[in-house]
Amino acid sequence: MASNLFYVGGGAAKSLADVAILQKKYELFDQKIIPEIFQKNLGLKVTKISKPEIVGLPHVTFFVETDDGHEYCFRANLGNEAAEVELKVEKLVSDLVRKAGIQANTILQVDCSRQNFPFDFQIQEKIQGKNPEHNFEGNQADYDKISYELGQIIGKLSLIHLPGFGTFDKQIANQKNQLITTLKSNFEYITLELSGQLATIVTAGLLTQNQSDKIQAIFEASKNLIDIETGSIVHYDLADHNFFYDPKTFKIVGLFDWEAVCVSDSLLDLASAPTWKTLYPREAQLMAGFTSVAKLPENFEAKMNLYKLRTVIWKVVHNLKFKLLNPERLERFRKALRPFEIG
Repeated sequence: MASNLFYVGGGAAKSLADVAILQKKYELFDQKIIPEIFQKNLGLKVTKISKPEIVGLPHVTFFVETDDGHEYCFRANLGNEAAEVELKVEKLVSDLVRKAGIQANTILQVDCSRQNFPFDFQIQEKIQGKNPEHNFEGNQADYDKISYELGQIIGKLSLIHLPGFGTFDKQIANQKNQLITTLKSNFEYITLELSGQLATIVTAGLLTQNQSDKIQAIFEASKNLIDIETGSIVHYDLADHNFFYDPKTFKIVGLFDWEAVCVSDSLLDLASAPTWKTLYPREAQLMAGFTSVAKLPENFEAKMNLYKLRTVIWKVVHNLKFKLLNPERLERFRKALRPFEIG
């Protein structure tokens, strides 16, 4: 079952047995059904279907060309017994941020009803560009341009305010097309599941119980710092594989994968983005881009340290679950602990 907090889709929501099954997903999915879906939902005739070079869990993903001359991205979920209504949340959020002038994917159709087809699916316009994690064609100065603009985008997201905090109620999103948050405070969101995740890390021998208790106490003592009056949209998965760039201008052409989206402190995005794998150091450019759009709070450094640590904690748990914890990821964990003199 997916966690209510820090849901990052794919592997994070699956058992190892699920992952083994889903690796065969393209063998299980009959792509001949795609033309019927496009005809019924968009009134378009499919002329070509191709599989992306890079695929992830839990969806099957295809690029689809149609008789209107456009290209689309089709995603179908074969992995969940329950409908993946997160797909509807993604559409509502991407619609919202595009209205605010932020480069994001355009999702045209979501169907989680399973009335016409025995799976959930999503159709979006194909973003024309390259993925910097897998297809970067520039130097550090070009990468810095991307990082600076990513900081600007975080700044723009910080200006989209919604009531409440945490993730969105999936059923309300699916049934009423509304984005309604699930929690009353940012502190509640940030500390949700913290104890259990720390216990997992202690069991793995990466923390002592005393260190775990100290981390828990640090967050408890920081309640007034973490709590904010109004939250804003936080993507919370701003890794290089979740946006495309133009290889000529090195401008970001579209963010996507809003499965971890929440309402929280915008500094959560600013702090967590550099914890993903990057080609060059990113934080300085992110900060510069952000401050060109929005103002940092006076206590931003203390918040950034807390949010980096909180992000890396759930990442370590995820890496332990799927046996992905390597020396580089372990060093990020140790680095996040240092400002608190732990480790």
